[in-house]
Amino acid sequence: MSSDLPAEPAIARLPTWVLGDGGQARETGDLVRTVGRDRAGRVLELLALVGEADEDQLWSRVGGVVLGLGFPAPRARLLGRVAAAARLELLTLVHPRAELGAGTELAAGVVVSAGCVVTTDVRLGPGVLLNPRSGIGHDSVLGAGCVLNPGANVSGHVTLGDRVLVGSGATVLQGLTIGDDAVVGAGAVVTRDVPAVATVVGVPARERPR
Repeated sequence: MSSDLPAEPAIARLPTWVLGDGGQARETGDLVRTVGRDRAGRVLELLALVGEADEDQLWSRVGGVVLGLGFPAPRARLLGRVAAAARLELLTLVHPRAELGAGTELAAGVVVSAGCVVTTDVRLGPGVLLNPRSGIGHDSVLGAGCVLNPGANVSGHVTLGDRVLVGSGATVLQGLTIGDDAVVGAGAVVTRDVPAVATVVGVPARERPR
């Protein structure tokens, strides 16, 4: 006996890999499972964490990849590799317990963890990583590959260049500019602009001699 009920549509699935095999990659894998679907509604099927030694086996695959490395330089390096692999999609993930304000722009490869608060008109560049409970104020701009460690806070109208690392519990006060490849140490309070490649520590933050 035939049924007149329409067949249920097939669920689209996207094979997914996490680039990296350390602790950050395991956390990112958990985020993939928590988010569950990409922006197109496809189910994310997490297949493996892929370390650097095995990366070359991935570039000919078809599916989605998520950056699972905790430092800016390797995240930025992989942006170019994924872009050159035309059959792979660089995925953007936002934990359901993160808060994103109106006008927030997320480039490809952004990862926003649980408890993050991003207010209005913030721009997050390719491959940015926001670790748990980090926060960003209005009208801030983060360049490619930036990483905010847990509990870091970036105030409003701040500009971070490419590959900037803001350490756990650090604060960058409003209106400041942090240059490319700079590092803000854990717990530091940044009260003035930071030049490129500099490392600043302390309260108030001062540049550490190289």
